[in-house]
Amino acid sequence: MKKLLLFTLTALVSSSAFSGAWNTAGLITKVYPKPSRNGIYFVHESQVENDCKNNAYLFLKADDNLFKETYSLLLSAYASGKTVKIYAEGCQTGYDYPLIKEVLAE
Repeated sequence: MKKLLLFTLTALVSSSAFSGAWNTAGLITKVYPKPSRNGIYFVHESQVENDCKNNAYLFLKADDNLFKETYSLLLSAYASGKTVKIYAEGCQTGYDYPLIKEVLAE
């Protein structure tokens, strides 16, 4: 019984731990601030493979931790033409776009 419980808990934790995904390195091609939705949309050359219905944009919520730093990095990459990789996890409530959680400048 203990082994079954341990296996079930491990499976549940593992599936939630891998729910996000990185895209491949590429350019930010569009920046679309949307104050009415409390965040900023980005278009990246490479889509993130996830379960969200809308993958045309990636969404950065203004109330996320390190929002200013992440926004600054994405905007700098956009302005300078530098590539970035984006980690998205979860979907935007009501609009179902992938949520940006991490960014890696290349």
